[in-house]
Amino acid sequence: MRLSHVQGQPLRAAKPRQLLATLLLHPNRFVSTDLIADALWEGTPPRSATANIRTYVRALRGVLQDAGLPAPIDTSAAGYSIEVGVDELDASLFESLLAEGGHLRDAGEGKQAMQAFSRAYALWRGRPLEDLIIPAAWEGSVNRLEAQHRGLVDTLLDLRLEYGDASGAAVLLSARLTDDPYDEQLWRRLVDALLAAGRVGEARAAYQKAVQTLADELDIKPGPELEAAGTRAENGRSANWPNPGIPADRSADRPTAEAAPGPMAAPELTETRRPPSQLPLDLPDFSGRQIHLEQLRDLVCGRDPVRPPIAVVSGAPGTGKTSLAVRLGHLVRESFPDGQIYLDMHGATQPRDPAAALTDLLLSLNLPDYAIPTDPERRSAMLRSELASRRVLIILDDVATAGQVAPLMPGTGASAVVVTSRNRLMDLAGADSLPLDTFDDGEAVALLESVAGAGRVDRTTSAAEEILAACGNLPLAIRIVGSRLAQRPDLSPGELARRLRDESSRLDELSIGELAVRTSADLSYDALNPDEARLYRLIGHFAVGVFSARALEAMASPASVRRSLDRLIEVNLVRISSIDHRGTARYRMHDLLRLHAIGVGDESQRAEAVKDVATVVDAILNKVRRANTALSVEFFGVPEHSGPLTSPDPQPFTETDAIAWFDSERSTFVPAIRAAAQNGLHDYAWRIAAAWSPYLDMRAGFDDWGESHRQGLRSAIECADRWGEAIMHRNLAQLAVYQDDWDTARTHFDQAAPVFAEVGDRLGAGITAVGLGTWLRERGSADDALTQFENAIEAFVEVGNANAEAVARTAAASVWLSRDDTVTAGRYLAQAYLLGVRLGDAHRVAKVRRRIAGLRLHQGRHDQAVRQLRQSLGIFTDLGDDHCAAHARAELGHALMTRGELAAARKMLIDAVEIGHRLGDRSVEGRAAQDLGRLYLTTGNLDWARRTFERAARVWQQAGNDDRAAACRLELAGFESAAAG
Repeated sequence: MRLSHVQGQPLRAAKPRQLLATLLLHPNRFVSTDLIADALWEGTPPRSATANIRTYVRALRGVLQDAGLPAPIDTSAAGYSIEVGVDELDASLFESLLAEGGHLRDAGEGKQAMQAFSRAYALWRGRPLEDLIIPAAWEGSVNRLEAQHRGLVDTLLDLRLEYGDASGAAVLLSARLTDDPYDEQLWRRLVDALLAAGRVGEARAAYQKAVQTLADELDIKPGPELEAAGTRAENGRSANWPNPGIPADRSADRPTAEAAPGPMAAPELTETRRPPSQLPLDLPDFSGRQIHLEQLRDLVCGRDPVRPPIAVVSGAPGTGKTSLAVRLGHLVRESFPDGQIYLDMHGATQPRDPAAALTDLLLSLNLPDYAIPTDPERRSAMLRSELASRRVLIILDDVATAGQVAPLMPGTGASAVVVTSRNRLMDLAGADSLPLDTFDDGEAVALLESVAGAGRVDRTTSAAEEILAACGNLPLAIRIVGSRLAQRPDLSPGELARRLRDESSRLDELSIGELAVRTSADLSYDALNPDEARLYRLIGHFAVGVFSARALEAMASPASVRRSLDRLIEVNLVRISSIDHRGTARYRMHDLLRLHAIGVGDESQRAEAVKDVATVVDAILNKVRRANTALSVEFFGVPEHSGPLTSPDPQPFTETDAIAWFDSERSTFVPAIRAAAQNGLHDYAWRIAAAWSPYLDMRAGFDDWGESHRQGLRSAIECADRWGEAIMHRNLAQLAVYQDDWDTARTHFDQAAPVFAEVGDRLGAGITAVGLGTWLRERGSADDALTQFENAIEAFVEVGNANAEAVARTAAASVWLSRDDTVTAGRYLAQAYLLGVRLGDAHRVAKVRRRIAGLRLHQGRHDQAVRQLRQSLGIFTDLGDDHCAAHARAELGHALMTRGELAAARKMLIDAVEIGHRLGDRSVEGRAAQDLGRLYLTTGNLDWARRTFERAARVWQQAGNDDRAAACRLELAGFESAAAG
């Protein structure tokens, strides 16, 4: 709910907002005091409800008057009414436009109806009043609006398809699929709408997403109608290519036979001059790039009479730029009857002089050599004049710079130019850019099968997948391995895949005849200056995945690094992988180029690259340590470093800056850990993994946690660091606990405990004991769990770690509570709470409050439990701890439900389910879904209860908790039986 055209937020208090929303849901009609009370207090109004409502109405009138809104509130015995015009309330305007559109449609005015319905659709901003708690008193009105919206979407969809607005229909279908992603008919209609709009690539992507969604969520294959749509998408093509043009008739410009030649005239030629046809041979096994071909054809066959089309096809070595340009030339020959000219500009070796290229072009246009000016500028002017009256396609292959081809560009007319280059040529005026990347998986396997020959490769085998993975879907590499399979019948795909596994010899295997990935990459590398070449070698050693520019700045000045990186991007040796919402770019180097970068240079340069990697990962590790010191949340784990920092920061992090830095650089850490390990820097690998654990715990970064720590464990073992090995085992065990993988958790705890004892780390031993105690408690061994918790408390007191002691006391309290000993449990929790307060650790205090809330629920003191959980949730939210906040939401939803606040409970539980699913925490998702199912049973909503219980059972099943999954199904079945009886 919002007041438009009003500065600031004049209406902040919850009850007046709830009151205003109630009145606006029934505009220009009196709303009874009873209904308002139900909306404000959900069936439990205070004795002073009527007086309170009068107070809220007075306050609301004042706010509306101060804001200058003409919305008077009237009072009568029937209740209260707010007077608003149709154009003053978007819900009223929405319903008015629906009625208008319906009348127009019934009258046969389809296009006008579509316009009215489109205006109505534009008013929809999401679920009505989603920023407020939806009481039961509103559900009828809200459900009516949502039903109208669903009907509007269906009607507007039909109209847009009927009147040819396929792109608009696709927008509507995408929105519908957000709410109902399992409707096959919606997916089928989206694919067909995208095809109708000429968006073939998006249609194929939509079909693939539909297949994946149905498989992942419902474990089903697409039905025949959806499958047919997928086939149409696979075979489809844009239908809006222009028709081939017809050159102007220039016969009137030719001399007539009646003109008498002069005495010095040249002899008349009896043979007509043929237009140039210089295109190289088209590859018979060309495949893929269909979308790029369509884009190029649309561009070069354009009919702009003023601006000749110029396309720059750029890409990394081996991406098939020349093959694409030549295929395009053969496809559009009929559109360029005045000839097709091909010129190799040798940009990667010895760039051809533009003046000489101009001569070649003019000669290709059948001009006599004596007529060509000696001055390059006059040659360029002559070329523009000749092209202005012709329709010629010019392909300039392997261009080095924009300056090399700028004099060769036409000025006007219907000719077209296609330029291929390893550089992006962003400074070539008037050009449209078409960057090429590697093939997608479908294109890659199609090329391999085509080049290798019929029956040589089975795309369904692991050997084919491994070959393509080793090639990184690079067209040149695929063509090489396909040719080897075609020419060597004794070489099986399995044997070739085995040879390609070894990264040290992979580039040697990717060579046949004059085709070689290494040779192609050498041409680009040789064009780099020393600083650019050094950065290229560093990236090859460091960039095992995506990386940020800031991660590399330790090796040189930031300005120097960015200049060199910009050059590598320009020549397509590095590409931009993604750009986050902050505008920060992430970069990637193709795996085959990375192997090339590792191998280039002499021995001293390769050693320099490893030293540069050590400099970079050392800077990353020290920056992580500095950021950790700014976090207010103390990680319950063993720090890999204590004491003063080796390289203090002249500008220390604030907590906000530290979290923002972790967020922005998150994608860098796992590749950095892998790079450290691959370069033999194993001590850095495990330490970086351990150092960023506090952030991972706060953000619930479970995937990154697992990947980084598994490599960290291998590196700790490799460098024989027993302490690091124990830390990795303990952290992996904690991750397994979060993911309900109890067997894995026990294995890692059992590995960590004896090593901490061996190295004499009492803190590590105590932290591991808490983990083992948790495992034992969840497996029903309360006595053994309590022993572990008490051992941990003893260790933490010994080392003086009050935060860890508070954790252990909280854990011990849970055992006492399970024994119904609320007094002892309360004592342990009080001690833990006091420790958190003394430390000034808001995060620890919030966690203890959650446990105190559990104690209060056990005692039947629901109001106190709710109060504790709300305070806990507020702290977690302020700290940005989504994981702990999800647990608090689930518990608060349960507490509110026991207190009868069903609307508020439902909102909390729905949020907990969604957040738990997003974070991959099945215990949160399962527990919240189970409570939500019970809530729906309470309100008699059996359909939603069934869906939610089934989801809870599925989540518990995935978590390996068959008992809870069975309990969900049993609870639902019991209710259904009772309802049927």
